[in-house]
Amino acid sequence: MNINYFKTFITVVEKESFSEAAKVLSLSQPAISFQIQAIEKTYGEVLLDRTGPKVRLTEAGEIFHQFAREILRTNESLEQSIDELKGGLRGRLKLGASTIPGEYVVPKILGGFKEKFPNIELTLQIEDSEQIVEKLVSAEIDIGFIGTYIPRENFKLTKLAMDELILILPANHPLCTQESMSVKEVLKEPFIMREMGSGTRRSFEKALEKLNLSLNDFNVVMELGSTQAVLSAVEGGLGISVISRWAAEKALRLGTIKTVTLKDIDLYRDLYLVYDQRRLFTRVQKEFVKYILRQ
Repeated sequence: MNINYFKTFITVVEKESFSEAAKVLSLSQPAISFQIQAIEKTYGEVLLDRTGPKVRLTEAGEIFHQFAREILRTNESLEQSIDELKGGLRGRLKLGASTIPGEYVVPKILGGFKEKFPNIELTLQIEDSEQIVEKLVSAEIDIGFIGTYIPRENFKLTKLAMDELILILPANHPLCTQESMSVKEVLKEPFIMREMGSGTRRSFEKALEKLNLSLNDFNVVMELGSTQAVLSAVEGGLGISVISRWAAEKALRLGTIKTVTLKDIDLYRDLYLVYDQRRLFTRVQKEFVKYILRQ
């Protein structure tokens, strides 16, 4: 069977629509339908439920979807291995990172790696830490970088760098006059938090547990989907928050926010390189991990 049929099937599943998949793949809708029907005829099962407004996987389709992903990944590894025989390291590397490592750590590493291996095509998706782990599980990415420890069976997590979470306040906030304060002194302040799944949020929650506190003890007025959104909200005087020092550095230099030390809580955390040890790594992936660990 044509390997592209597997790609078509996966795209239809992701887009939940024949017409949307046709747009992505630059094919006609009849061509999409023909390929899906050819797959179903080959395996003698209906793989997609077309009765509702969105295309859904049948039970057989769930099984086929899992193997289709593996087939495409194996084919990609084969292509890379053949390319490597032609001379030089070349191929594709799909990376994923949570916000802080993805915006402040990984890009610097990628620059050096790309300079050393110019024929490698790199892509980087930025999501929250939990989403990065899920993308590794589904093999949508090869290697991930996350801002909190999320254990998974067969996953290898290696400490990559250290980060510090800091309390940030609007520049004119009354508490800015203090050099330090306890966590309990800020419990009643309007507090802005990252969304569920964020590594920053998980790390802060773990630190609070050691004080027998939780986010329920805070006056949380909003939850936002990015560190930049949190930073902008604090700059706008909507509340206070805890974010990565890396993310706060520019605003601190400009004086649009201030920071006060929280004296009774440890807000240092590790950032991690993570990948699935069960996967057969290509030479490109092996060289990338070696390069990262040397840095």
